[in-house]
Amino acid sequence: MNIKDVAALAGVSAATVSRCLNNTGPINIQTRARIEKIVRLTGYRTHQVTKPMEWKHNPTIGVMIPSLLNPVFSEIVAGIQARARHFGYSVIVVDTQYERSREKQAIVDLIRQRVAGVILTTSSVADNEALSLLREFQFPFCLVHNQSADEPCVYVDNYQAGWDVAAHLLTLEHRQFGVVAGRFLSSDRAQQRYQGFTDCLKKTANLSSQLVEVDPYSVAPFNAIQATWFESSSAPTAWFCSNDLLALKLINHLTSKGVNVPDDVSVVGFDGMALGQIVSPPLASIQVPHHDMGLCAVDLLFNSKCRNALPLARQLDYQPHFSGTVAKAQSSISEYLDH
Repeated sequence: MNIKDVAALAGVSAATVSRCLNNTGPINIQTRARIEKIVRLTGYRTHQVTKPMEWKHNPTIGVMIPSLLNPVFSEIVAGIQARARHFGYSVIVVDTQYERSREKQAIVDLIRQRVAGVILTTSSVADNEALSLLREFQFPFCLVHNQSADEPCVYVDNYQAGWDVAAHLLTLEHRQFGVVAGRFLSSDRAQQRYQGFTDCLKKTANLSSQLVEVDPYSVAPFNAIQATWFESSSAPTAWFCSNDLLALKLINHLTSKGVNVPDDVSVVGFDGMALGQIVSPPLASIQVPHHDMGLCAVDLLFNSKCRNALPLARQLDYQPHFSGTVAKAQSSISEYLDH
């Protein structure tokens, strides 16, 4: 981090930054506050020795994702790397572990690395400190999976996908439904899928669903309280899970209790990851083009940097795969749990 980097973030000249830090001339109060905030956030020191590299010539893209353990984000990063390599760029990846509090620090760390721009998935686009920081500094970025009305983003329609899952399960004559979702505070995508699912049930059949909110990527079994949702006499005959890992975890739990999937209970995931297709039966899911998301995000990021007239948001198509772990409703789950 050098004085030109600070100036680029502040939108002023290096001379202005120098006057501010050394108190050698007049400077606007708001400009001074902005420069001091950048210095504080980036840890810039006035007497540090820096390499003579211009900010705008650093061929590196920063990527912030919620989890390195989730195969979905591995696919996205693979797409980003492939496209970045095509343009002669490298990639730095940081993982927030689905902790909203870590997102702002992750962005600060990437800015300190002098990346050319940031591709990120956040907990939410609303009231998000990481996004506020990028917006304030007018730093180039592109959202992946998050949807924004007027900012670079690539996404699928999570609400409509959730609606489609509910509509299909209704055609299979299911009437008792449940949703297993990651924490809504950590994922606005999970909330949108849940909203689409429940709205379809309510508006088309006047039905509701149970909700089990869990850590989306914990490998630990469901705890005793959570397990009661799956094992009670009124337990759903059809479950929608906000991601494939949760769906596989639920199927494992149900199978351990003697419940057959899909003959007794149907389970649908979300993501369409390859792992779900090598289990038996294959996991029913909403397939999302994650690799293409990564490719597209790099293009949108560069479009944003160039400030051209091309669209800054792109909605990709998803593909429902309703086979394998879904079947027509037979009876209530209580009959199978009593055996």
